[in-house]
Amino acid sequence: MRRGLLLAGLGASLLYCGVADADDVHFLVDGVSGPLAEKLAHALPFVVIGSQADRLEETEMSASLRLKDALEAYGYYSAHWTERREKGAHGKYLIIFSVTLGRPILVRKIDLKSAGAGHNLPALQKLFTQFPLHKEDILDQITYEEWKGKVLSFLNARGYAHADYSRHEIRMDRDQFWADIYLWLNTGPRFHFGDIKITGAEHYPRWFIQRYLSFKTGDWYSPKALALTQSNLRNADRFSDISVTSDLDKAKNDAIPVTVDLKSMSAQHLKIGAGYSTNIGPNAAVIYDNYNAFDQAQHVRVSILAAQLNRNASVTYSWPVGAHLRSEYIAQASYQNQNLTAYNSNEILASAGRQWSLRNENSLSNSATIEALINSEKANYNVAGQFNNSFYIYPSVQYSMQDFRDILRPIAGYILTARVEGASKVWGSDANFVRFSAQGEWRKRLSRNWVLGTRAKLGAMWLTGPISELPPNLRFFAGGQNSLPGYAYQSQGPFAVDGAVEGGRLLAVGGFDIQRFVTKDWAVVAFYDVGNAFNSWSSFHALQDVGLGVRWYSPVGPIRFDLAHPLVAPQAPAVRIAFSVGFSL
Repeated sequence: MRRGLLLAGLGASLLYCGVADADDVHFLVDGVSGPLAEKLAHALPFVVIGSQADRLEETEMSASLRLKDALEAYGYYSAHWTERREKGAHGKYLIIFSVTLGRPILVRKIDLKSAGAGHNLPALQKLFTQFPLHKEDILDQITYEEWKGKVLSFLNARGYAHADYSRHEIRMDRDQFWADIYLWLNTGPRFHFGDIKITGAEHYPRWFIQRYLSFKTGDWYSPKALALTQSNLRNADRFSDISVTSDLDKAKNDAIPVTVDLKSMSAQHLKIGAGYSTNIGPNAAVIYDNYNAFDQAQHVRVSILAAQLNRNASVTYSWPVGAHLRSEYIAQASYQNQNLTAYNSNEILASAGRQWSLRNENSLSNSATIEALINSEKANYNVAGQFNNSFYIYPSVQYSMQDFRDILRPIAGYILTARVEGASKVWGSDANFVRFSAQGEWRKRLSRNWVLGTRAKLGAMWLTGPISELPPNLRFFAGGQNSLPGYAYQSQGPFAVDGAVEGGRLLAVGGFDIQRFVTKDWAVVAFYDVGNAFNSWSSFHALQDVGLGVRWYSPVGPIRFDLAHPLVAPQAPAVRIAFSVGFSL
């Protein structure tokens, strides 16, 4: 029980040094330095006792027991200490443990063995060579237990579902200060997936549901694959009750059967909402979805958006093809009216094509796709005081990849999208052009509380003729929440003769941010951005902004609220608000 309390304590936060409203008790370990001091601090998180002063003695006694467990877990069975209590302002208490470590328990003998079908796996043998304890080391039972768990997780992920230790024993003589370690591993047989039975959700074709499975019959058994399948089905927005289970007791010839039991949601959804987006202002939206058109899992979406700066109506029809998620045919049509700082435009766009999945592992958070479309666009627009009409037919190819541990909590991973498109007068377009654009974001969790993020947008275009022949959506502009949030949306770029922004042939924008979590789901962030749209590197004029913000990682995805200030060519307002819901580039 004590060891369990210790492990729970070690997972708690570092010694708290902030100010709480209620009375609380903090702990300090004196006489110990280095990594051991940090480990002991983890085992002694602060305790809130409110106004119940009678709990102070009980709290002190409990902390003393946790300290004893922690010291023994790290090999110091003969340690002793004295305690003293100090009372600060506002009912704060500090309990100081002055510790004398004494002589530690040293490892005298290590007996590691492996047996079973997988005992000769090179990766397993490498793990054995990396056993963290050696002769004459101080006995660290926490590291020992972590290594044991790591080995079992490694084997379970590779089909060795019955892997276990036939002997896991630490024999210790506390009077002589030595310990012998006996750790004998048996991998057991290697299992693979057997028959897969799908029940429920009768209105969906079985081949379509199988696309959400991250395994197939004959693959090596993996609990991770079961969990990923459960996640894929949950994120499909088509099923209300989901159960993905395997039955080890019914395994035959090392094949484990799997049952996928589903209950369908209503295939037709109607969503009505109102909100606010920094880029387009106050808005209202109506979205109709049919996720199972013709009982063939084909998806129809009709979307109408009315916003202060943007009106949009669109219809998208997609039907799945092939064995992998995100492989589908696509047809879409839309009308958009924009009244932005730099331009006004009306665009009618129709597209049709195919998207291919490039990864065998079916995952909605880890994917790579190629999309090929034929686009037809008719537009009229007013940019920099020039009115124009255009018509274009142009093919486009887009490559996208993303790998996040959790797309609803994108704090570790990356996303990248690159697109190339081009038009020619030969097939009826108003001008010849080739256009390339790319954008990406990378995030790394530096520690439990800190996350570093970087992002970039790049673009380049070859065009025969003046840029006025292109509609605004094919030119490059900078500004807005996912570009330069200190400047208005799509408001920055090279200037026309009259001094108004007309958009450019090149784009380079980048930035970074650092997040500090203050609770599990809330973080504060500081960020910096630099870049602009331009026509040549010799005329490149870099804009910059800085800002502070808040992130809430809610059940529906990250909610962002930022305050951004332009550093170059400031424009009113001096501080711009940027707000969004969900993850997007």
